[in-house]
Amino acid sequence: MVNVHIHEFQPAGAVVDAAALGQFQEQWATYRKLVDSNCLSHAQVGGLLQDSLNDAFTGDISFLDIACGDASMMKTALRGTKVRHYHGIDLSQPALELAARNLAALPFEVDLDHRDFVEAMMQRPEHADAIWCSLSIHHLQVHDKLALMKAIRGAAGDEGTFMLYEPTLMPGENRAGFLDRFQRVNKRLWNVLTDDEWDQIWHHVATCDFPESPEVWLELGREAGFAQARQVFVDPTDFFRIFRYEV
Repeated sequence: MVNVHIHEFQPAGAVVDAAALGQFQEQWATYRKLVDSNCLSHAQVGGLLQDSLNDAFTGDISFLDIACGDASMMKTALRGTKVRHYHGIDLSQPALELAARNLAALPFEVDLDHRDFVEAMMQRPEHADAIWCSLSIHHLQVHDKLALMKAIRGAAGDEGTFMLYEPTLMPGENRAGFLDRFQRVNKRLWNVLTDDEWDQIWHHVATCDFPESPEVWLELGREAGFAQARQVFVDPTDFFRIFRYEV
């Protein structure tokens, strides 16, 4: 893995989504079952990301993966793209070790930062051509979401693009309604999980998930300074959407 480098950082303060991180580390195997069974639409999402990168960029690009986890989707999504450098950020050391293995055979340099992604973005001086974040920003409160997206806008520079995959409220739905819908719909659909595994996921969602409506996700991008914001994908269950922001 000569092209893969893992960097350690000492946290400068409290981790913004520490509760979510702790639960996630305990539930890694359960989360992997959802990914491997495509319950979270990663197959479609990875294909859309690949197509978007190939459509948007003709030359070599730098790719920033915020809260990258084990980068399992990127193993296929970034193959055949113009990515020349991949930079992943995650606070889970086991996830980064898996990411190093997943990305080792790909033809670009890989830097992985063991670090809180919020802190990393607030202090980031480097530009990235394409920025991706999946199923992570919804752990933050709305003012922290905006602050992070402003930092992402700064990293995108003059020609960059940012794509965000997140759980989303239905029109007129509040968080309580989302939680009710989540339990009612997904407990039946996610039948690959045992009862204990479902309970793990449900506890995480009920305590750590703060989704926004599509309108709010789009407005956060505009308020952060992106000139264009649009929705480009809705998963079959209508829980998860991809938003694309351009400068």
